[in-house]
Amino acid sequence: MTNAHANWLTVEYPRVASFCIPPNATHELMDDDCTICVTHHETDVLAGLFPLRQSATASKDSLERELRDFTDRCVRPRSEVSSESYEPAIDVDFHGVACIQSVLTIGADRIWMARAYARIGGNNLLLVHWNGPRDIATEFPLKLFSSLVPLFAIQGDG
Repeated sequence: MTNAHANWLTVEYPRVASFCIPPNATHELMDDDCTICVTHHETDVLAGLFPLRQSATASKDSLERELRDFTDRCVRPRSEVSSESYEPAIDVDFHGVACIQSVLTIGADRIWMARAYARIGGNNLLLVHWNGPRDIATEFPLKLFSSLVPLFAIQGDG
């Protein structure tokens, strides 16, 4: 992170993930302690650990299918998606871990970003997502996404 983000705090949810958040952000477990919610400037990043739905074991291809399924089930019914991309996240380099990122354009000024992390060959994924105004994406959610360490996948639990 740049010096402007040097005062960000590291937060760890044991056996799930660790990541950095701004000092004035809040974080909590919600939904019966299974969803992590990080709030900053009235916008939320949500994360949760889930079993794979689209295949028995994780790979880059299966994570892309998972994100496409998430888009179809959770985003399209609520928003008109004008463009979408699904690509490996280039800032994730953990041995044996795959990460696919989707970026959806919603209207003229909103985006929906999601990342799916998994241990290659594992059966769980960590889904992290955010939607909001395009102009704040690089300052908060993208910095959190790029700092995320998928502990469940590195430690072999996923």
